[in-house]
Amino acid sequence: MRIERAHITAFLGLAALAWWVVLIVQGTEVSWDHARPFGAVVGCLGLSWLVLDRFLWRQRWLQGWFIKRPDLRGTWRVEVRSSYKRPGTEEPVPTIVCFMGVDQTLSTLQMHLMTSESDSWFIADKIQPSPNSRGYQVIGVYTNEPNVHLRGDRISEMHYGALILETHGRDVRPVLLTASYWTDRKTTGTMEFTDRIDEVHTLYADAAGAFDSAATAPDIDEAKR
Repeated sequence: MRIERAHITAFLGLAALAWWVVLIVQGTEVSWDHARPFGAVVGCLGLSWLVLDRFLWRQRWLQGWFIKRPDLRGTWRVEVRSSYKRPGTEEPVPTIVCFMGVDQTLSTLQMHLMTSESDSWFIADKIQPSPNSRGYQVIGVYTNEPNVHLRGDRISEMHYGALILETHGRDVRPVLLTASYWTDRKTTGTMEFTDRIDEVHTLYADAAGAFDSAATAPDIDEAKR
């Protein structure tokens, strides 16, 4: 849920009203002059929340005691192993190399899986500390949309699925993710997220090109020689 100015105003208004009532009960003289800074305080709190939501939440010094949320932003290289079988065969499809773009703030998370044949987006999500006390779990429900020209000819229609993703290690910015998933097509599978680049891509071809460029880029230290 995204915190809006209306939420901040409502909570601050309730706090101010409670404070006002307590002061009156204690016999303290109050007047409407005390309420004049209300708008400025709301603006200050709104700006503070914006900075926290967009930037501060991923700072390591806030993690663990004030913020409990992994930093998954960027585009990941993903290997998918699925139980899905192509029509007319009994062989599971080979391992699929694809990409996951992750756009994230403190209050929002969108994970977009891109393959050469389809796209998947989160429609619901929850982040919680992992049961093993190391890292986090991301639990999500997603919708998959195959490319239009693939629908109908094969069993490759729009469908829904759910996944449980695990981060590994205590670092707020993990370098390895694993996941298991299930779909309403009665298929299951696993995912392994191995590499990440900072830019969030939204097209399979762009993500593939970016990873190819990263793989062929010269080492920084070697380039200085």
